[in-house]
Amino acid sequence: MNRQQRRAVEKQERKGKSVLLNDSLTQAIKSHKEGNLSAAEKTYRAILKSIPQQPDACNFLGVLLHQCGRSSEAITFINRAIAAKPNYKDAYNNLGNVYKETGDMEKAKETYRKAINLSPDHSVALNNLGVVLKDLGEFEEAIASIQKAIALEPNRADFFHNLGNAYRKQGDLKKSAEACRQSIALQPYQADAYKSLWRTLYLARDFEEAAKVLKQWLEYDPDNAIAKHTYAAHRGGEWVPERASDEYVQQTFDNFAGSFDQVLERLDYRAPSLVARAVGDIHANPANELIVLDAGCGTGLCGPLLRPYAAKLTGVDLSPKMLAKAEGREVYDELIVAELVGYLEQHQSAFDMIVSADTLVYFGELMPFMQAAKNALMPGGHLVFTLEKSEIGEDFKLNIHGRYSHAQSHVEQVLAQSGFRICLLENEVLRKEAGQPVVGILVAASLST
Repeated sequence: MNRQQRRAVEKQERKGKSVLLNDSLTQAIKSHKEGNLSAAEKTYRAILKSIPQQPDACNFLGVLLHQCGRSSEAITFINRAIAAKPNYKDAYNNLGNVYKETGDMEKAKETYRKAINLSPDHSVALNNLGVVLKDLGEFEEAIASIQKAIALEPNRADFFHNLGNAYRKQGDLKKSAEACRQSIALQPYQADAYKSLWRTLYLARDFEEAAKVLKQWLEYDPDNAIAKHTYAAHRGGEWVPERASDEYVQQTFDNFAGSFDQVLERLDYRAPSLVARAVGDIHANPANELIVLDAGCGTGLCGPLLRPYAAKLTGVDLSPKMLAKAEGREVYDELIVAELVGYLEQHQSAFDMIVSADTLVYFGELMPFMQAAKNALMPGGHLVFTLEKSEIGEDFKLNIHGRYSHAQSHVEQVLAQSGFRICLLENEVLRKEAGQPVVGILVAASLST
């Protein structure tokens, strides 16, 4: 074989490898979009084993790892993509998303600016920069950045929605409502913009118009769980269900999973540390010997605090996306997507301790949960939980924000009727909301032997 022939063969081999790479990458991206994250990760890593610096595989693997709660690894891989392809504007945008959703707003701002410097017409990065600037309180620049994105893509409903949120944060409720209405005009079947418009009108104390928005939302989407729950909270009285629907909880927290930890950190969220303190009062010396259930575990904020006590630690939640974040903490022995009461009813005498931080705020009537918890605890087991406290005469109230608050006397009564003995009951500040403390009830109770 002469030199010319060898070159032709080598060229054909390179072409074949390129085709195989493109096919593998296409399949990985398809699996990723379909939610088959395990298969997608396996294929991305197979590509990188052959071509360690392949920029697209690095970038998309980083996005996937962030979805799974492994954000530090995600940052490493997306940076590898950028190192291999310094003008990779979409990788900069994805890296900005990771920083934003992990709460590092300054790094997010810097990274989005790099994407925009590479491509001044990168509308998505301009929009995302505006969202970050809004969260940093730089409202004028936030609004200007989102308006640039809208000028580039005037039919993007999500851009107008974000503009409405920025105006609301700035305090211009009229412009906020206008932007939300424009978002809905562009895309009538979107829950977030309806919810934002309703919230804006409610803050403006235009209750009549807020109710009209909820009705309009339900006309477009009569089965929307968030719309139905919000309307019930708005109407009150006989409209109030005994608990939030499974669909409402799942949709709310799937939508919230990406930024959940960071939002709560900004609100000085204390429920995990409060329940951990109560557990410590019961078991002063952690010995990794208890069978523990984190009931409504979310992204796993309680997990690291409970792990020292647990021989086995199980987390249960209705939101698959929240559980994906919890899995990234690598502290749970088992994570299960399930409705809580049904799960407890199926696990008789299975746990030494059940801990529930801010999950029962989605229950109005507490008795079904208490009975199920009694069923699932071993004799002498303990139940530790938090609730939001209500000062009204009713047993429970569904608040406009969608969570229930409970009268302390009702909590005490339900525990007693369910066979629990109260070990600790304290009023504590759970977090801040609109700058104001949210007072809750911290409870530890034991099951009679």
